[in-house]
Amino acid sequence: MTSAHSKLYSDDVSLVVVVVDTNPFFWAGAALPFADFLSHLIHFVNSLLLLSNLNHVVIIAAGVSSCAYVFDSGNAGASGAADVAETLGKASRKMEEFIKQDARETASNGTVADGGAASLFSGALSLALCCIL
Repeated sequence: MTSAHSKLYSDDVSLVVVVVDTNPFFWAGAALPFADFLSHLIHFVNSLLLLSNLNHVVIIAAGVSSCAYVFDSGNAGASGAADVAETLGKASRKMEEFIKQDARETASNGTVADGGAASLFSGALSLALCCIL
């Protein structure tokens, strides 16, 4: 019988895919401002990455007109906590750029007049499946 110390803990490695709905029509009526949510999300991702250096986290943003990868910890450097903070800062800026780009695309479409547009959540789930497989 093998001891617990010699066992390889491959089941401790996690892949977490977070899909963030950036629909401004939803966040306009939400109790929590989007900036506060994004701050909490960054802390959540940071805690997952600190649990194990083998954990993999991907953040996908789903907007009204598009969806995109915003953060992939597999592309982040492994040189320490300062690098993780810098990488999450870049992810925050990339999320802001995505929201601005999605707002421009939504405004140029002209199809969203009543303020009840749905996000491309199914497209974001498709991206998540591509990431998992």
